[in-house]
Amino acid sequence: LNLAVLAQHRGRSDEAEGQYLAALRIDPDFTPARANLARLYNALGRNADAERVLRDGLARQPGIGELQYSLGLVLAEQERFADAAAALARAATLMPERAKIRYNLGLAQQRAGRRGEAEASLLAAQKLDPADPQTAYALAVLYAQDRRWDEAARWADALVALNPSEPGARQLLSLI
Repeated sequence: LNLAVLAQHRGRSDEAEGQYLAALRIDPDFTPARANLARLYNALGRNADAERVLRDGLARQPGIGELQYSLGLVLAEQERFADAAAALARAATLMPERAKIRYNLGLAQQRAGRRGEAEASLLAAQKLDPADPQTAYALAVLYAQDRRWDEAARWADALVALNPSEPGARQLLSLI
């Protein structure tokens, strides 16, 4: 694992891949090597390989939340939002304290056309991390798209309060 990380930091992707694969031959359940290999594949634009590595790991150890979360993100990047939402929902169950998982779950649900579920996931993310401006922004946009202007304005105000120097926050507020 350490040799792979070193090679990756030096920009030697082929060498890093080989070292991650060697680590997985030694211990196929070594989650850090599997997760890093998937991230490497993702960075190289090889999302099918990233998905395969993650699914192989989940077949071996279905309870590893980090692998579920990574799978959900890879699927979302491929615009497979229903599949992404399913993987992210499993990750949220495995790691209920992680607000960012709920945030990404909400975005995937929104893109999959499941707006009520998206709202619930985003509100859960906000409850877990009330200081995250990304969640306030996502809620403001969701409500604005649904023409729920009072809720949209409330979250746009919250976004401005959380990040007053962000020009997009004030612009969003002015549109609502």
